[in-house]
Amino acid sequence: MQNEELKNQIDKWALEQLTSLGYSVMDNNLENILDTPWSYLARYKTSSGLVYLKHTPELFSLEPAVIKLLSDKFNASVPVVLATNPQLNCFLMQDAGTNLRQLLKEGFDEELIFRTIEQFTALQTSIEDQVDIFFDIGVPDYQLEKLPSLYADLIAQNDLLIAEGLSDTEISKLGKLTDTVVGLCAQLSGHNIKQTIVQPDFNDNNTLVDDERQKITIIDLGEIVISHPFFSLLNFLQQIKKHHGLTEEDDLYQRLKDACFKKYRGCFATDKDFQDALATAKLASKIYALAYQYRFMMACGKEDLVSYQHWKLSDLLKDFMITFEKQVEP
Repeated sequence: MQNEELKNQIDKWALEQLTSLGYSVMDNNLENILDTPWSYLARYKTSSGLVYLKHTPELFSLEPAVIKLLSDKFNASVPVVLATNPQLNCFLMQDAGTNLRQLLKEGFDEELIFRTIEQFTALQTSIEDQVDIFFDIGVPDYQLEKLPSLYADLIAQNDLLIAEGLSDTEISKLGKLTDTVVGLCAQLSGHNIKQTIVQPDFNDNNTLVDDERQKITIIDLGEIVISHPFFSLLNFLQQIKKHHGLTEEDDLYQRLKDACFKKYRGCFATDKDFQDALATAKLASKIYALAYQYRFMMACGKEDLVSYQHWKLSDLLKDFMITFEKQVEP
């Protein structure tokens, strides 16, 4: 967020709210923590500890409502929201601890990772029969039966695809892959896995640990959708590999993988059935990633993402075509 006038408005509102709530702000100057096209995060030092101020694009401004629903209905360990401003798309929340990725860099604690997985998968399974209440507050429907239409919406953006460097032939190939997309989603739907909340970027960087209370808090909840639970878990494993030097052959990685899918193994008659479903989910996650990246662009603006060097759509499209090119007739 580069708009200084908007920042000043948000800062003024936040100080007024903190004062009305009885907080003594020790330094009226905000400490900027993060300033990206998808999130502006700053904090105040107060007499009652740190308080964070967060602003998001309007499309992601559901976060306070999502947090409230998760807390009230599911007793989830989520941030404590102190005040919200729907007009300015911002809210205040209490400090929830130290970033897990930072803690793991300082000293790798396996137990914290396993606890994070257990907490998140328990939340997913507790929600799976009540997804309608998330739709009621505006959480997007990315269920498997909806992914083909979301894919179709993206590949219909001819000007965008051309701007991404795709040729007419490649755009035609994407269209021909529609039946493959439909088939993959139907195949994954055939397994006995209920769909639930998906945190698009569930990872150790979006996990906070309060060492004093030994409490783990999942954050960055404004972008959640309802879809297949494996998508979040596959992302978590990928991020663990990327940031902590693990490979799929490592014993720790295999144990983390087992922990991620432990709650779902009973849904399958054999290990082969589970492995087939996991392989299908990995492929289907590429469809999900394309649809989500398009939404991310709509929320943040392509130009801002490009200038921030956080533009992924072209790479995702190329990876998608390479993965499925053998299924497209020449």
